[in-house]
Amino acid sequence: MMERSNINIIGEGSSSGGQYGKVKVVGEADFFGNMECEQFKITGEATVDGGLLAEEIKVTGTLQLKKKDAPQQGSAEPGISGHETAEAAPGIRAETVKITGELTVPGSCEAEEFKLRGQINAGGVLSAEEIDIKLHGPSQVREIGGAHISVKAKTNIPFGNLLQMGAGSLQAALIEGDHIYLENTEAEHVRGIRVEIGPGCRIGSVEYRDSLEVDGRAEVASQNRV
Repeated sequence: MMERSNINIIGEGSSSGGQYGKVKVVGEADFFGNMECEQFKITGEATVDGGLLAEEIKVTGTLQLKKKDAPQQGSAEPGISGHETAEAAPGIRAETVKITGELTVPGSCEAEEFKLRGQINAGGVLSAEEIDIKLHGPSQVREIGGAHISVKAKTNIPFGNLLQMGAGSLQAALIEGDHIYLENTEAEHVRGIRVEIGPGCRIGSVEYRDSLEVDGRAEVASQNRV
């Protein structure tokens, strides 16, 4: 097997997409095309014009995925998943994702372990076995799914003011998992086995199997045991 080359950018730089070993950025970097690597480590800012497939993703700063320019008719190339085209919203697939800062993904994010301290904006589904989020800014994810899901708000702002201020808040259409704990989350639907709705939440409907706890500072329009 051919050994993959590494990328090491200090300061400002750019690179074409492709298959690499370890990618490390200290500063600012742009990557043009789908990226596939063993390790993707950013301290600073990085933009990927395409999808990102890696064993490990670790970001301290900002990571933004952007949709590539549409190719000419008949020249579509496969995405990193092997089945999506270049026109599809780019996403992330990884074993572990650890973000301290800001993550922007037009498509979906799939991992075994997802940990974020900061804010996230994802146009697709965030799915992982373990999801651990501590919010430090307004965040939006279309859907969240996992075995264990924990969403907690930044602790130095009173819970009663969080949604109004837009700080440390999460909006989602659907959150579904086995064990769910939520703070300062606004969601249309929540489904789980054991569900705890913490302070600052506004939930349209909750469906649960074993247990449901609702904090007095949360709002749940409807709840059903299934």
